[in-house]
Order: sequence, then structure tokens, then C-alpha cells
Amino acid sequence: MIETHHFGDITLLITSIDRCDDETRREAERSVTNSLINHALGDDVTLTHQPSGAPCLEGCDMSISISHSAHYAAIALSPTHKIGIDIEELRPQLRRVAPRVLSEHEIEAYSNSDSLLLQAWTLKEALYKAALTPGLDFRRDINLPLPPSSTTATVLNKPYRIITILTTPTFTLSLVDCQD
Repeated sequence: MIETHHFGDITLLITSIDRCDDETRREAERSVTNSLINHALGDDVTLTHQPSGAPCLEGCDMSISISHSAHYAAIALSPTHKIGIDIEELRPQLRRVAPRVLSEHEIEAYSNSDSLLLQAWTLKEALYKAALTPGLDFRRDINLPLPPSSTTATVLNKPYRIITILTTPTFTLSLVDCQD
């Protein structure tokens, strides 16, 4: 089942990844991603990648952002916005690696619960993808809103809008776009 959400001209599609026994995780992710693209845009669109590794669509003038977790895949599409998406499931190592991606102030604001910490993680990843700037330092260059309830973050001091943060019992998803 594909879950679809619309935020203005941004479309978000989410589905579970059901892997066959003879299929690798990577193959399952690729298959599900292509199914989501075909569902949204038809069979004439092909997923390719820019030299930087960022996904792009051949046969369609849309921005795309893609994310996978162990059990879910999501894509976001927009004809006008630079977008970024990340979907993650809670993992025990998140608290251990958080200091490598969050500033001291962000750790203070987001480490009160596993749910907030996962929100911070997905926001950082989504902002990185939307910025299309390889080599960003997650702690220094990508700044989350303080307090966490704000709707604007920055990358290299440029504002990004937090469109949605979906938190379910099984995953957290963040979707952002560039404000310019």
C-alpha cells in the first residue's frame, strides 16, 4: 500500500519494503523506489543520478528526493522546490553517534527523548539532501531549529522550511525545502 501526502506542489509517497528471500536489501530498495516513481509519474520516467550521486528524473522536470530505512521507502517530488527527505527507524546506536552530527545546543534541545533525537537525525539528513552541497559539516553547517517546535532550519545560513515531520510508532520522516 502506498501512502500519499500533498503539501502544495510537493508530493510525498511512502510504502513498506517487502523483500523476497533471493533479493538483496539494495535490490528491494531500488525496486520499491521505481514502483513509487511509476505510481506517481508513469512508466516514461527513469531514475538516474547526477555526478554528485543526487537522484534525478529523466523524462520529467521534477525535483526528487529519496530515502529508505530497513522497512520503508519514501520519495518526495516537486516541480518547483529543492527538496530533501529522510525516513529512519529508531536504532540503538543513534544516541552514540548523535554527537558527531548535532551541535552541543542541538543535543541539549533534542536529546530529551529518543523520538526527538530521531527527529533531529532525520532533519539533518533531509536538509543535507535539499542543500545539494557535498561536504557539508553536519554539526557546523546544518542548524536545526531551537526550540525544536520552530519551522525553519538553516544550511550555511540559508533558510529551509520544515514542511512536515511524520512520527509513527515505526518510523520518523522529515521533509524540507529551500526557501529561495
